[in-house]
Amino acid sequence: MTIQKAVRDFKILIEGSIKKGGGKAKTAMIRTSRPILTIHEAVKQKLVKCGIDESKIFPPLGQRTPELKIAETFKKKDQDICVRNGE
Repeated sequence: MTIQKAVRDFKILIEGSIKKGGGKAKTAMIRTSRPILTIHEAVKQKLVKCGIDESKIFPPLGQRTPELKIAETFKKKDQDICVRNGE
């Protein structure tokens, strides 16, 4: 799947939800994470096509977990997509 197709699918899911049930349906669709997970998967596939070793991508292709925690200034945060350097 390309990133462009994932973005198009995201738009179709959100618009379809709005047409069927308005703002509440749109909110419900977003809460399922389905629209954004399509984009995450497309990005991970693109990383592999660009030569990133699949074993270094987190969460692995086709999975939602495990997400890596990265330390920010004040706290650690789960990352939606991460490429790990090293072991």
